Amino acid sequence: MHKFINKYLALFIIFIFLGGCASALIGGVATVGLATVQERSVKDAAIDLKLELQIQEALFRSNTEKLFVNVDIQIIEQRVLLVGNVHSKDLRDQAAQITWEISPKIKDVLNEITVGKDSSLVSEAKDARISLSLSGLLIADTEISDINFSHSVSKQVIYLIGIAANDEELDKVIHHARTVKGVTKVVSHIILKNDKRRQ
Repeated sequence: MHKFINKYLALFIIFIFLGGCASALIGGVATVGLATVQERSVKDAAIDLKLELQIQEALFRSNTEKLFVNVDIQIIEQRVLLVGNVHSKDLRDQAAQITWEISPKIKDVLNEITVGKDSSLVSEAKDARISLSLSGLLIADTEISDINFSHSVSKQVIYLIGIAANDEELDKVIHHARTVKGVTKVVSHIILKNDKRRQ
């Protein structure tokens, strides 16, 4: 049930801010206080937020029940991670195509959407617990700047995206993900601070 609440909350935000107030949101509250601790710039954080809202809106308008509700979006420096589960390969490909068409600013679309039956309520509850557990581990580790990482969990698989300062921080994040109880697999799309893809 948490998935549906989060999705429709996102939709509410989309309709409020894409109607003309997006620049105020992007230029203000969303990035205040983060610039000094994030590897990405305030400008990149603002672009990412705008792109996320645009992708959410496009998925909603295209197919509310099969795409918008079932696909989670994480964006770091215009690298878009799509996670979730849909009923067909066509829907999976459609989600990626919609994302690419949103803006030329998008650098990459990491399509980790799986094809299969709907997740059960029990499976979704497990995913929520895993996500909360990982967030707690990253926040508690003083050697990790957790603001530079995002994750999504689908069917007990953790998908990571972010920017690590060095190999040690990267290894720590992945280690924490692997130690969460109930996790079956960890897929990392984390890049290093000096990665050429950031240029």
